[in-house]
Amino acid sequence: MYRELGRAAALALLLGGCASLDKAECVNADWYAIGLEDGARGRAIERLGEHRRACAEHNVAPNPERYLAGRADGLKSFCTFQRGYSSGRGGQAFADVCPAELAGAFAAGWRQGRDLYELSRQLSSVQAEIRKSKEALTDGIRDPRQRAREVERLEALSREAENLEREMSRLPGS
Repeated sequence: MYRELGRAAALALLLGGCASLDKAECVNADWYAIGLEDGARGRAIERLGEHRRACAEHNVAPNPERYLAGRADGLKSFCTFQRGYSSGRGGQAFADVCPAELAGAFAAGWRQGRDLYELSRQLSSVQAEIRKSKEALTDGIRDPRQRAREVERLEALSREAENLEREMSRLPGS
């Protein structure tokens, strides 16, 4: 019985913590400002539904026209080449929220940032393998054939790292 009550309380806290707005925010809402903030953060249009559900608990309905106007203005600051680049470089998923007239710049920036992100990940992986190979050679490999194979592997990994670094240096913004 107590376990079930504990689960119910935890679930209520969890669901309550997920609400996009609390009672005071719903009652005193500036829907344009809320939309502006959501747009500037690149939040999807579904965020309005989250606000609607949160405020319904307090008998408040959003003003969708004001929200959408604010969101559209907020997206102007989010949907830039630089924000796209930062998002891609940070390994974030593509945010498909930009209106058609702004989508191209954001997408181009995201692709360039994502290319650099992927190359950086590959380089880190290769560098980890280089460290392992060097450790194996330092620790000593008694069999001359195995040692020769490890030396060849290390040379190949070093060439791969150089190629990745060269590729990264050719990308804009690196």
